[in-house]
Amino acid sequence: LVRVLARALALAAAVTAAAAVAAAVAGLALLVASSVSMAEAQEVGATPWFYHGLEGPAFTEKNASGIEVRAYPESYWTATTVTGENMDKALSEGFMRLFRYISGENEEKQKVPMTVPVMTTVTPGAGPFCEENFTIHFYVPKEFQDNPPKPSDPRVENVVLPPVTVAVASYPGWNDEKEVISNGKALFQALRSANIPFDAETFFTAGYDSPFRLIDRHNEVWVKLNA
Repeated sequence: LVRVLARALALAAAVTAAAAVAAAVAGLALLVASSVSMAEAQEVGATPWFYHGLEGPAFTEKNASGIEVRAYPESYWTATTVTGENMDKALSEGFMRLFRYISGENEEKQKVPMTVPVMTTVTPGAGPFCEENFTIHFYVPKEFQDNPPKPSDPRVENVVLPPVTVAVASYPGWNDEKEVISNGKALFQALRSANIPFDAETFFTAGYDSPFRLIDRHNEVWVKLNA
């Protein structure tokens, strides 16, 4: 009887030990899976949702007095400048010049993938009836940054923009001159109220969507901040 009892106790101890090992292994597997999931989430989160799977410039962001502030490193763009009084017409003309360039109208006949955002530098004219300068930019994909195709249109050029810190106003829907003026004016006023120094001579617009994206549209106005 004593021997039987001893064997039963030994068997119970072995079962308990095996269960503990299994629990430890399961816990380790869960920890590893959680770590992988977190890493995947961070990797996915590194690309803004409004890029919609397209390549675009990296940036870091923070909040200053309730205003979104982004820091962009040195970046590579293809650009063209259109002069006129109407922003919508200027952007349409500039967009088509750049779209022809990435579609193969360059000296290498090389097609370049579409990227985001379509960024426009707006430099207001000196007076109420003066023409504004609109410089439209397409971001250059990383694979072409060392040696981008040379434009065949003399109005198009490849440029390197220095690092810049900007305040950002974001808004949904379809973008036009009226929306840019409204949101840009509000951003300038917010910066002034918060005593954040900024460049009042230029501002930027950034568009991310095809005209046929019917939901989850995203537009931005940027204002360059002074150091």
